[in-house]
Amino acid sequence: MKLLFVCNNLHIGGIQKSLLNLLSEIKNRHDITLFLFYPEGELMGDVPQNVKILRGNCFTRIMGMSQAEAKQKGFFTFLHRSFWAAATKAFGTKFPFGVLSRMQKIKGEYDAAISFSQNSEYKLFYGGCNEFAVNAVSAREKISFVHCDFKHYAGNNAYNKSYYKNFDKIACVSDSVRDVFISECPEYKDKTVTVLNCYDFEKMKSLADAYSPQHADGVLNIFTAARISTEKGIMRMLPIFKNLKERAYKFNWRIAGDGVLFDLAKAERDKLGLSDCVDFLGALGNPYPFFAGSDLLLVPSYDEAAPMVFGEAEYFNLPILTTDTTSAKELVEDRNIGFAVENNDSAIEEKLVEILQNPDLLKEKTNSAEISNDTALLQFEKLISEA
Repeated sequence: MKLLFVCNNLHIGGIQKSLLNLLSEIKNRHDITLFLFYPEGELMGDVPQNVKILRGNCFTRIMGMSQAEAKQKGFFTFLHRSFWAAATKAFGTKFPFGVLSRMQKIKGEYDAAISFSQNSEYKLFYGGCNEFAVNAVSAREKISFVHCDFKHYAGNNAYNKSYYKNFDKIACVSDSVRDVFISECPEYKDKTVTVLNCYDFEKMKSLADAYSPQHADGVLNIFTAARISTEKGIMRMLPIFKNLKERAYKFNWRIAGDGVLFDLAKAERDKLGLSDCVDFLGALGNPYPFFAGSDLLLVPSYDEAAPMVFGEAEYFNLPILTTDTTSAKELVEDRNIGFAVENNDSAIEEKLVEILQNPDLLKEKTNSAEISNDTALLQFEKLISEA
């Protein structure tokens, strides 16, 4: 089949990794084109060689770049993006995305045009994949992916909800994400399905051997891979770890990721006297040696949909401690690969104390079943064949 995928850019992120993993699996099955508004990012080199790349023009590329990136591209690009960002702040995304998505037409006919990312919040100028797939591509069927907890998603508004009427199929990345989406948009129940995330297991295994992180002996080595932003819950953990340190528990927490709160988080860590046991690593192109060598993956998010780190940790037999977000029970507890606790600070601290007092609890949290992309690929092939 002739498929066109639409995505903003290829900066490091869960949606981008999920997309590239899927493309790697289906690259020899279909004629694939990847359209990127802004064809830059740390993951550009991971696009399979036989996937054709189309790039946004001077109008559409600004939908995939930040204001800082626009400034680097020159005054006119910065001015152009600033205008549309101001228009979005004033009127919402409907007008800007509606106009810009019609400023570039993709040549040719496709069997399916697939928007691989939902829009951001209504007053934020970032997104437009759904509008572009609908307005700029001639395809027999239109498909949109949902990677978020739609109930708590900042873009859960009347416009974004109503726009899904333009799609023939809606693919959610877990059963739980699908259930939440249907509860918010019941009118789309009959065309909403589950298509799980894919993983590049061979690459993960190879990258895990690239270097050996230094791990302290006699302590619980805890790892987190996440943006340093409010919703990821990194800041909430610092007072918790201060309490644990004061109670003489031995641990080492390492966080791979960058974000708007990175400097604030480091300053708060130093203020609380945790610099000897909490280490902010910054963005890592290859975090897999930490997945392979740590004792526990900590996911303290306030909101999550179906994070890629669950499957990555499962592959490396790394037990997980996560807050009870949308897919936590489905993808962690039901698979017996970790603990999903109530989404509050007390519950997180209590479970950490329990693990620190009895590390053997972690040995019980392993899934002996072979992990593969078989189910995800069957779901995807069914999606495009029945669309």
